[in-house]
Amino acid sequence: MTDQEREAHILDCGRLMLKAMKEGDRAGAQRWLKLQNEAVLSRSPDQVARMEACYFASEGAKAREAAAQRVQFDEFTRIANAGGM
Repeated sequence: MTDQEREAHILDCGRLMLKAMKEGDRAGAQRWLKLQNEAVLSRSPDQVARMEACYFASEGAKAREAAAQRVQFDEFTRIANAGGM
C-alpha cells in the first residue's frame, strides 16, 4: 500500500466510523476506529518523518507570524503610552 493509499484508507475508516456512530452502531464504530488506528500505526518511519516535517514547518510559520504581530502590537502600545500618538 502506498502512503497515499494508506492516508485515503485512514480517512475512509474515519468516515465509516462516524457513519456507524450516527446510525447508533457502536460495535461497528469501534471496529472502524480499530482499523483506522491500525492503519495509522502502519505508517512507515519515513512517512511519519515527512508528515512531521510538513506539520512543524507549517506550525512554525504560524508561530513566527503570531510573534511578529505581538511585536508590532507591543511597539504600538509603547508609542501610544509614551504619548507619541
